Amino acid sequence: MKKLFLLISLSVMAVLPQANAAGPSIELDKAENNLRDQDSLQRGAQLFTNYCMACHSIKYMRYNRIARDIGWTNEEVIAKMSFNQAKVVDDVLTRMEPGVGTEVLGTEPPDLSLMARLKGTDYIYTFLRSYQMDEEGNWDNSVLKGTSMPHVLEGVQRYSSQEEYDQAARDISNFLEYVGEPAKLERHDLGWKVIAFLLFLLLLTWLLKKEYWRDIKH
Repeated sequence: MKKLFLLISLSVMAVLPQANAAGPSIELDKAENNLRDQDSLQRGAQLFTNYCMACHSIKYMRYNRIARDIGWTNEEVIAKMSFNQAKVVDDVLTRMEPGVGTEVLGTEPPDLSLMARLKGTDYIYTFLRSYQMDEEGNWDNSVLKGTSMPHVLEGVQRYSSQEEYDQAARDISNFLEYVGEPAKLERHDLGWKVIAFLLFLLLLTWLLKKEYWRDIKH
């Protein structure tokens, strides 16, 4: 027992310096997304189109899948997201030509298809609301210091109330959460049905067991 206690103590002591070296974690604001809010998803899709697709793609999504899931027709999604420049079966790609990102920003902007699953929607929501201008008039982000991404929503923020801007950031994070897992709501709804079926099956099994053992003395 003493050897086990000593081993656990040494393991904890070995982990503590690494935890301290990592520094304090960033406190994220709650996005409070709602994937069932189609109005929010539609606003998020349009905000993403107008302010994000110039640099970023969501290449694992097709226009017709987005239309089906968020309540648009095929014609509407093409008009609103590609400005009639793509086919409904096309992947949703950035409008930026290859190599331009590296030349202008110093790095190639990432595809955002799985960003919500990688970082979480709270991170995206907090990141979009954390741009600050320094004394020299340059934008930086307190969540990701030295980010290459400019404050693309500056115009939205400037001409909106804080509540309206928070909602815009929430709509974008909501849309990216949907993009990261389009079948999430279907999976959740199916999960309840499976659980209900298993509980019903358990009840039938228990009743059957009682019937089999009814005349047997214990």
